Amino acid sequence: MVEQPGAAVIGLGMMGERYARLWRELHATRLVSVYDIVAERAEGVARELGCTAAGSLEEAVGAEGVEIVSVCTNDEAHREACVAAAQAGRHVLVEKPLATTLEDCDAIIDACRRAGVKLMTGHVCRFDPRYVKCHDAVTAGEVGEVVQVFARRNNITASGRRIGPRTSVAFFLGVHDIDLIQWITGRPITRVCAESCSKVLSSIPADDTIMTVFRMEGGAVGALETCWVIPEGSPNSLDARLEVVGTRGRVAACLGCEGFEQASAERAERPDIAYWTEMHDSAQGALRRQLEHFVECVLEDRAPAVSAEDARRAVEVAAAIHQSLESGGPVEIGT
Repeated sequence: MVEQPGAAVIGLGMMGERYARLWRELHATRLVSVYDIVAERAEGVARELGCTAAGSLEEAVGAEGVEIVSVCTNDEAHREACVAAAQAGRHVLVEKPLATTLEDCDAIIDACRRAGVKLMTGHVCRFDPRYVKCHDAVTAGEVGEVVQVFARRNNITASGRRIGPRTSVAFFLGVHDIDLIQWITGRPITRVCAESCSKVLSSIPADDTIMTVFRMEGGAVGALETCWVIPEGSPNSLDARLEVVGTRGRVAACLGCEGFEQASAERAERPDIAYWTEMHDSAQGALRRQLEHFVECVLEDRAPAVSAEDARRAVEVAAAIHQSLESGGPVEIGT
């Protein structure tokens, strides 16, 4: 392993551009190549960041010096890029969700295992100190036996209109909390029952919201609220919360008001300063910590914080939510 592994980024939407910038900024890595199905987009990012714009997926992952590949394509396209990267002997950091079907998840996991490369899914919330503190308290037994869990992740309508044609609110937003719930409690979700509504995004068509009630191993129950049609005029683009109530205590993480507010005559805003923010001429926040963690795992041959099994389990629950919507009833998981 080289001391400063090179990185390639596949898919250059908002997240892909952020990954590319961070791989260039981190002292431990260097950005080698980028690829997008829209050639002009790749060429523009390459000019800005001083790397190569690859003409194909194979060229990007096969470029000399590439050790890490970040896959930031549309959710349903993760399999092709991840498998290609693994077969080229590259370590894979793929944006959440790992995939949108269990078949694709298993293909990605198998390819990485066969190649002996590391695989991590970018469940970035695991690098938010608020959720980490919840995990640590529950794991230490400070809340006792888990009784109930509640999670909310609501986003503005612009996100629904932008992402809705390509994925669902369960996979785009809900998968964050599905992973967090199971990681924090240490218990898998075993049954889901979901309802949805589509009014604002009916022309796409996409669900505006999905409400899910669930049961966990050990008997705890919970609810998951996911919505991406909150008004554009909201002061914060994300309203998220997670609460765990146990037999001896309670923990909660609240997102959406990070302690900074900016107002004009037209509008007050509470921009994100926890996951991605500019500070001292560099990008800081949970996304940066996630990439730093992965490269440390590569350099030190450590297991990533998000296991392949954890990422697959989150996809399994999200898929079960959609099965429940289709059937109109509860769906058992892992039986």
